[in-house]
Amino acid sequence: MQIHIVKKGDSLYKLSQFYNLPWQKIASVNALGQQDVLAVGQTLLIPAPFEYKVKKGDTFDKIAAKLGVTIAELQQANPEVSEGQLMEGLALTVPQKRKRTITTNAFAEPSDKSQENFNHAAKALSYISLFSYEVKENGDLKPLDDGSFLQDIKTENVRPLLSLTTIKDGAFSRELATTILKNQAISNKVIENTAKVMKEKGYVGVNVDFEYIGGENRERYNRFLRAMTERMHKEGYISTTALAPKTKEKQKGIWYEGHDYKAHGQTVDYVILMTYEWGYSGGPPLPVSPLTEVKKVIDYAVTVIPRSKILMGINLYGYDWKLPFVQGGPQAKALSPVQAVQLAAKRKAAIQYDSKDHAPYFVYYDKEKKEHKVWFEDYRSMKAKFDLIDEYKLGGASFWNLAFDYPGLWNYLEDRYNIRFQS
Repeated sequence: MQIHIVKKGDSLYKLSQFYNLPWQKIASVNALGQQDVLAVGQTLLIPAPFEYKVKKGDTFDKIAAKLGVTIAELQQANPEVSEGQLMEGLALTVPQKRKRTITTNAFAEPSDKSQENFNHAAKALSYISLFSYEVKENGDLKPLDDGSFLQDIKTENVRPLLSLTTIKDGAFSRELATTILKNQAISNKVIENTAKVMKEKGYVGVNVDFEYIGGENRERYNRFLRAMTERMHKEGYISTTALAPKTKEKQKGIWYEGHDYKAHGQTVDYVILMTYEWGYSGGPPLPVSPLTEVKKVIDYAVTVIPRSKILMGINLYGYDWKLPFVQGGPQAKALSPVQAVQLAAKRKAAIQYDSKDHAPYFVYYDKEKKEHKVWFEDYRSMKAKFDLIDEYKLGGASFWNLAFDYPGLWNYLEDRYNIRFQS
């Protein structure tokens, strides 16, 4: 598939004429309806045909870029055609791209919306982590209403992971983590209860997500993960963790100090790097996952964690900030890529693209004539993230979270990669 950037005057009909494809095919891969209004700067996926007809002014370079293949691949598929023979109307064979195999995961909270979005995403997921089983001070797990979701998952070739957290009253608790990790009996009880729930409900593994635990719990957390992973492997399950986005070993801050990249990489089957939230709801308008910052995290991670174990975190959301930003003022509103594009179209705002951080954005004015800035994700920014995964030969990607819809993304993933499914 190639990525098309919508220009003024574009419509599904005009694009179907330009690409010589039925408009219904373009609409289907992008989950669009015939009446959907396109926003200037919006990105669309264009399915690659099996045959391409040369247009006036085409070169091998231009055609390869359009089709998302290399010049060498295009020439190999058409050995009888030289650059000087690219006459208008000539039919070229479109080469089939070689696909990497990656592992993918997505987080989801049990809800009707998440289950609906899962139905679109399932074909491109190895795992889904249901969020979350909250640990109590005594080692018990707070029940999660996941029965209906698990029934849906069983109908697809996706494997569910139990997400285990130290969330208390809606936030990660350092005190709760300390209580659990400091007491061996409570830690053991958490592990036993986790294994019990997994066996009862059909989970295939656990994602341990203890955040903001502080530096004093670093070694305790390492010990807990070793014990958890040993138990998981004994039962035939896998063990994964979620890690704060560190750029060096001794990074300061309560979010970072308790997470030992090297120890996690030596212990668990996969680590999920939470490479997002540079732009967040309570902060100033910024890209949620600027690629310049994400790359710094990856640069450090690959020095201490096997690349095949790393799943790079990718956000399925952006934020809408009201300007001017005031610290402590109203928080930015989270929105999906679909909602962001619909908002841009409604407000007739042209979508721009920051080529340094690889992030789309736009500015608009609300009914009260207040200025807003929206940073979100589109196919360009997603492609840049997947390019980074491929450049570093990482194990794959993990998405937060399926409460936000982006149905076309899963078509792109399926087209670009072979998704590793577990037996």
